[in-house]
Amino acid sequence: KEHGLHLPMNTDAITAQTLALAAADRLDGLVAPVVGFGFYPAFTRYAGSQSLARETFRLMLIELLQGLTAQGARHLLLLNTGVSTERSVDEAAGAVATSAKVAVAHLRLLGKAADIPWQQESGGHADERETSLMLAIAPDLVRQERALNAETTRSESRAPILSPWPDPHAEHSPTGATGNPTLATAEKGQRLLTAIVEDIVRLVERPA
Repeated sequence: KEHGLHLPMNTDAITAQTLALAAADRLDGLVAPVVGFGFYPAFTRYAGSQSLARETFRLMLIELLQGLTAQGARHLLLLNTGVSTERSVDEAAGAVATSAKVAVAHLRLLGKAADIPWQQESGGHADERETSLMLAIAPDLVRQERALNAETTRSESRAPILSPWPDPHAEHSPTGATGNPTLATAEKGQRLLTAIVEDIVRLVERPA
């Protein structure tokens, strides 16, 4: 889905794979391919962004998880980078809970223990936090010179577009991003990356 003018559309996939590989290295685990489509209805107004129906996405996840458990997997982690996908991910995890121990990690809830001096007043999508993470993970894919302060562009835009976060009915900037990605730095992103991986490891290792 879209991530403003400065981040690639596959930002979520890159982030998910990077975090999963880092956690798997600590946990001696295997990483399945990234599920490249999800339930993202608020983004479809932006060219190129795609969304499955919620029920389609939920059933797809259940079938994938059932396939893994049928092959012997008994410990699973679902790493979710979206927000509108959270309900479906939780339901899919519950559907296979009798066959395996399933942990669910929602990205927006991870890394909060990191002592990072965030400066933006609001955000949630292609913002200071997400852009900082991408600057640490894949700086060559970030066009930081194209990053715009969403609060400024929203007030200046004559043709506001539906915001993807947090309220799909709210007016926002033409880029679709929220917050202020111009404040992002690779140093903030590296600290956030470390904190998120630590949270994932603790979540998986937590006693049942």
